[in-house]
Order: sequence, then C-alpha cells, then structure tokens
Amino acid sequence: MKKLIYSLLTALLLVAAAVVLHKTNTGDQELFQANVEALTAVEQPNVKDCIEDPNYDCEALHPTDPSKDQYRPHARW
Repeated sequence: MKKLIYSLLTALLLVAAAVVLHKTNTGDQELFQANVEALTAVEQPNVKDCIEDPNYDCEALHPTDPSKDQYRPHARW
C-alpha cells in the first residue's frame, strides 16, 4: 500500500513538473519568435539620408543581394 501511494505521489509530481515546464517554455518561445522576426526584418538604409561631404563616399550594403547595394559618392552618414 505504501509503494502505491509513493508511486502515485511521484507520478503526480512528474505531471505537475511537466505542466510547469511546458508553461514556462511556451512564454520563452513567444519571446524567441518575436526576437527572430525582429532580426530577420530586412532593413537597408537609404543613401538619400547621407549628407554631402567631399572626403567620403556613402554606401548601403544589402544583407543578402549585392546587386541591391546603394552607393553615393561625396557623402557620409
């Protein structure tokens, strides 16, 4: 009888621990997903925002496609 009670208590504790871990991991997944979406957003600066300067050249490199790189001579950020 004692072994049965101990087994039931152990099973109950394992189920409770699994529920708590699932709830905490779900919250972390939402935060992780939000961070991944923020990091994967493609944002390339526009060279039109550069100011004139005869000593520098303004370049905006595209993160994945070099053909979309922007270049403006005689300007700086």
